[in-house]
Amino acid sequence: MVKVSVIIPIYNVENFLNDCLDSIVNQSLTDIEVICIDDGSTDNSLAILQSYAKFDDRVKIIHQDNKGSGATRNLGIEQSTGDYVYFMDSDDYIDLNALEKLYNNAVSNNSDFVIFKIARFDKENDINYNAPGFDIESIFGDVDYNNFTFKYSNIKHYVMNASFAPWIKLYKKEFLDRYNDLRFPKDLAYEDVPFHVKIMLYASRISFIPEFLYFYRLNPNSRVHTSNSYDIFKIIDIVEKFLIDKKYYDELKDEFDLFKITQILNYILSIGEEEYFQKTKEEFSKIKISSQTNISEYYLERYDLVLRSNNLIEYINEHYEICINNLNKVISNLNGNISNLNEDINQLNVEKNFLEKDISNLKSKNEFLSEKCDAFKCDLDCLSNKNKKLINRNKKLMDSNRKYKRDLKAAKKFKTAVLNSNSWKLTKPLRFIRKKI
Repeated sequence: MVKVSVIIPIYNVENFLNDCLDSIVNQSLTDIEVICIDDGSTDNSLAILQSYAKFDDRVKIIHQDNKGSGATRNLGIEQSTGDYVYFMDSDDYIDLNALEKLYNNAVSNNSDFVIFKIARFDKENDINYNAPGFDIESIFGDVDYNNFTFKYSNIKHYVMNASFAPWIKLYKKEFLDRYNDLRFPKDLAYEDVPFHVKIMLYASRISFIPEFLYFYRLNPNSRVHTSNSYDIFKIIDIVEKFLIDKKYYDELKDEFDLFKITQILNYILSIGEEEYFQKTKEEFSKIKISSQTNISEYYLERYDLVLRSNNLIEYINEHYEICINNLNKVISNLNGNISNLNEDINQLNVEKNFLEKDISNLKSKNEFLSEKCDAFKCDLDCLSNKNKKLINRNKKLMDSNRKYKRDLKAAKKFKTAVLNSNSWKLTKPLRFIRKKI
């Protein structure tokens, strides 16, 4: 048994598969198995898988005819032997420390699954961190998420109105096996939606890592086919039936209504079929939005528009009219902002003129002070020269003083000699000198 089983459904992704597999086989957590399920690829994907399996015995390859993501992921769960299960899409990549961080968090919290943040990138590899999928920190704040768990009741909005993707979570295998219905619907698009709703409601302990660990490729080729877009109605019915059967519907009705409206509206224009519009109108007529339903103005406008319109053409015309009006509002706001900006620029120009005057005055003062400084330097040089002369004069005076002291000392010595001499008694001149001294 390994710590984590990584399950990767693969279908015609030869251009991106190396990036995906490199991010998995080079994980800091090495005790993993990599279950690669080739879902009937017709390109070079299988050969790429075989090249990795040849050098890494953790890579296991399963080949099957094309059955879709739901059946493929279910097969991966059945084949997995890990304590935890992680689903990976084959055209994306994850942080090289992701599995280790997720595993440690799950074990530390004994959680049924761990959720985290996703970043998105395009073909230019510009990474966008603005849509993390889950903004759990805004609910719980700055806590130690390695020792913190919660339930769906703490994050009701995310039960049906968040990122449904299975690759944004690490699951405890025992948790997935505990419930018979914790598997993906087969032969349906959007198969991850009911799976997400079920795990959110079944989990007794959910944990979170406030880090961007998954990097989702914005790949236009991975979009759901128009022919499968009608599956969203079936998916909504599956979710509604589950909520009713498990006694969650009354508690989560507002979240369900929001989920139903946003999911159906997401495809009404891209499909562009009258049948889809009439089906939408029928479903929306069953919904009574309450004041508790946290629906944005964008979706609320279009929900009302569907109910007012008789057909798709009428909806499209008014939809684009709304878009144009909103665009005009944006332009009007921009013009107002430009006008305010021009006023700010004029004010800045006035302040600039004042500053220029101040700068001119400062320059004049600086020139005046510079002249004063030059005069001060001249005075300082003059004083320095006078000081040198005084020093020389003082030196001469000190020399004269030393000479005077020597002469005085000699005179005193002479005086003492004269006073002590007997010669003055003998001659008249000496007697005269003695009287003087």
